[in-house]
Amino acid sequence: MEWTPHPALPALTKEEMLRMEPEKILEYWNTREQAIQNEKDDPYRHGFELDTWKLADEELKTHSEILLMGGNRAGKSELCAKRVVQTLVENPGTIIWCLTETSANSIQFQQKLVFKYLPKEMKSLGRGKVGYIMYSLRNGFTASKFTLPNRSECIFRNWSQDISTIEGGEIGCPAPPVNGTHNIGFWADELVPMSWVETLRFRCVTRSHKSPYDGVVRPASGIISFTAVDGWNSVVKSMLTGARTMKSAKADLLGGEEVPLVQQPLRKASSIVYFHTSANPFGGWSAMKSQLEGEKRDVILCRAYGVPTKQSRTVFPAFGDKNIIKKDDLPNFDEANWVMSIDPAGAKPWSMVLFAIDPHGVAWAVREFPDFDTWGGWIDLTKEKISAGEAAQPNGYGLRDYAEEIHRMESICDGEVIRIIDPRLGAASYQKAEGSSNIIDDLADEDIIVQPAEALAIETGLQAINNLLAWDRTEPMSFDNRPSLMISDECQNLIASMQAYEVGDLKHPAKDFIDACRYFAVGNFEYFSEEDMQSTGTGGY
Repeated sequence: MEWTPHPALPALTKEEMLRMEPEKILEYWNTREQAIQNEKDDPYRHGFELDTWKLADEELKTHSEILLMGGNRAGKSELCAKRVVQTLVENPGTIIWCLTETSANSIQFQQKLVFKYLPKEMKSLGRGKVGYIMYSLRNGFTASKFTLPNRSECIFRNWSQDISTIEGGEIGCPAPPVNGTHNIGFWADELVPMSWVETLRFRCVTRSHKSPYDGVVRPASGIISFTAVDGWNSVVKSMLTGARTMKSAKADLLGGEEVPLVQQPLRKASSIVYFHTSANPFGGWSAMKSQLEGEKRDVILCRAYGVPTKQSRTVFPAFGDKNIIKKDDLPNFDEANWVMSIDPAGAKPWSMVLFAIDPHGVAWAVREFPDFDTWGGWIDLTKEKISAGEAAQPNGYGLRDYAEEIHRMESICDGEVIRIIDPRLGAASYQKAEGSSNIIDDLADEDIIVQPAEALAIETGLQAINNLLAWDRTEPMSFDNRPSLMISDECQNLIASMQAYEVGDLKHPAKDFIDACRYFAVGNFEYFSEEDMQSTGTGGY
């Protein structure tokens, strides 16, 4: 009796067979061999699906776009190809575009996988009255497209072509997708340019449908699959900067460190899903573990867990998910000292961050202005070069408006608030009808007392922030081993700015929120209880 090798369907061991009746052994062998053969003959109906694929399916139910990050051989392209084919087969009249970098890549990878998952009876369809499927391993699909008998079309494109080739088309399902499938409009593999992604999003809009899961009307979905071996491109950067981790898992190659499974980007319509190579029994995990032994942490994160290496110019390398806390998980701050840090501006809105310092000396950024949910993003990550976002555009506020905003932000504070401001601009004189004044004096007229922050060099302030972020990341986080700066996930513009900021550019769009954080960091603020502030008498000699 010979057992065909299969990584997910185990053969019986000699010990197991000794405990079984011969008939039961034969029954198991027949069932297993037939399952393996069915999987080869018709993977559309009998193919093996990984448990991690459920993560992507769940996110597609409630998002119109997912970025699928994966380690090498994690199974992300297999998922994309099968879901594309299922959508085409089960939903008549569907149009899906599959895109990659070049025509050769399309034939070698995307077209080969899509053909693999076509139902067995359609692979030899040929030229029909409606359906048209002609495929060869060397040349892919004839004219880089095929049509199914139900009038669904799959078209293969590449971004070496002129972007005008995708203008004007509409993609997705013409009617709400049948149960168990998704309204998919496009699948873009690897380094798709941001200009193409933005155009593709608009091509999906005309085939929008109400979701049966949450009642929201959404356009056709886009899937972007990516292995971050070459670092971040503009699409990945726009998704990952400011993203919050919603689900995570322990990485056995990194001593149990938590690595992301699902993240929520600043763009609410998008989601990020990570496929770990260890979850794919077909991916050669044992060999990869041996290959990665002794490698740097960044290499392991990228190759095994799909987490891209940060850009080389990252100013705050220790800043990560461990520093971001969900609003509902914040301490109650019954005992805390409060600091409001203000970075005023001219035409641009002021940037303000409210910090709480707990009795253990940990600083918590709990509120920001302008906040993402109300005003949008402070930085725009959709271009090749980061630019000012919608929240950084002039808002028409006068000093009294900012005073009211400060009072609103401080409404959660129990006790006195120390307020600090940019020492240069806060004290800069300007003319008024009644004479010269400055921001510090005018805020005092609104019953808001502010003090100039320490006027130290920018590099000193950035180092002070890094000092607050520092902890031993090779050991588990504990009471004695943890960063001294934590940020609420409601402060998404501060989070995005810390991830995107590049030193040396005095006009960098993310600098304003970094300045507010810098003023706080150089102040060396500590927690003092009421007892600490009590007078203990006087004396002298």
